[in-house]
Amino acid sequence: MEVIIKAKNIELTPHLKDYAEKKLRSACRFIPTLLEKEKRDKDSAGKEFDRILLEVEIEKITGEEKGKIFRTEAQMILPGRVIKGEDVAETVKASIDEVKYELERQVKEYKNKAETLKRKGEQKAKRKRY
Repeated sequence: MEVIIKAKNIELTPHLKDYAEKKLRSACRFIPTLLEKEKRDKDSAGKEFDRILLEVEIEKITGEEKGKIFRTEAQMILPGRVIKGEDVAETVKASIDEVKYELERQVKEYKNKAETLKRKGEQKAKRKRY
């Protein structure tokens, strides 16, 4: 999985970059089969493979003196779907955490939908055999 982190109106320190990458990368733990497939496909040289791409943008909203001034936006590109999450909070870490929860929720939906479609296909195959 490739992670791209950008910052606007805020310095992207190594600590902040590591924190954001660690938190948001953990949202993919619900789709281990896709991660394994990506790793296998990557090892076979010269072929196209499905990649999981995570783009993160952390921004400090200018012109605001108090309140929710940090915005985090994340976009996860999965095979067949794009998952987006956005949050505005008083601290950078709180904003990143909320985006993580949003991505996890949507990744779970994505995984459950794929499993349901697979099960439906298996049931149709069983019906056709008998």
